[in-house]
Amino acid sequence: MERYKDRAFQRNYGFWNEAEQKALLTKKVAIAGVGGDGFQLGLKLAMMGVENFSIADPEDFEAENSNRVLGATTNDCGQNKADIFKKRVLELRPNAKIEIFNDGVTKDNVVDFMADADLVLDESELTHLEIGTNIAREARRIKVPDLFLMNIGFAAIGSSFHFEDNKSSFESIMGIPKGMPLDEIAEMKVDFSRCLPYVPNYGDISSLIAVEQGASLPSISPGVDIASAMGSTEVFLHLTNGLGNHRRQPTWAPKFRYMDSYNGESGVTSMPRASFYRRIMGVAILSKLGLNPRASYSQEERDSRNK
Repeated sequence: MERYKDRAFQRNYGFWNEAEQKALLTKKVAIAGVGGDGFQLGLKLAMMGVENFSIADPEDFEAENSNRVLGATTNDCGQNKADIFKKRVLELRPNAKIEIFNDGVTKDNVVDFMADADLVLDESELTHLEIGTNIAREARRIKVPDLFLMNIGFAAIGSSFHFEDNKSSFESIMGIPKGMPLDEIAEMKVDFSRCLPYVPNYGDISSLIAVEQGASLPSISPGVDIASAMGSTEVFLHLTNGLGNHRRQPTWAPKFRYMDSYNGESGVTSMPRASFYRRIMGVAILSKLGLNPRASYSQEERDSRNK
């Protein structure tokens, strides 16, 4: 029996057709980072029918991941994230082919990591711009879309970098000089005004200040779920593009799509930096007036919880 006829996929029909299901079953997705959005999105893709993956992540699951990632169970903490992802997908789809890169994405393995991929999802550490740049350069070389996703609060943002659009490449969006060596990029500090076009109006400005000062990016399960839902939809549009089924195009940079489950906001912005400054100003004013919820993320509060 052909795989698209499998009972596991029968409820997909009615929202997409057999040609699109066949495409999902034959395409390969490379995912760099499965500690949050990448893990949830990858599982959704497996549910949808994607059965070919290349997964890179050098880190182990810890208790702090369990607030948002299904793979960070008590039994799995202390084990490599990519290995746990493979285990979960094979429980769901025994036919899946999954290649693991436990060292993460490096200069030495990026070619192998993305070999034969039809799309790459960049869920690497945003504070390590050299990793994202390494991925973006290889994506352009092999001519595949580079999908970028990020959760923030109860919301998520996303966009894709086209392999033929140098004006809206990962580097140009992030403010990285063209051709800069990766070791020099590693010394750069991320400019959130370039990659965070949507800032929730209910945010606590002190949390954003803490992140700017080096605190870890906070992340909650509703935001990860929104990111994985929005991201898996964008992946679907990429992998089924060209089949002539009257689908919309994926969201390409410089445009960013955003969705927020807290206040119901959603849309697309084509001016990410202007959108960031407008929204951050609103959050700052509301926080100053004491009208926004507090988030308990000051240095003192973080220190007190770690004693």
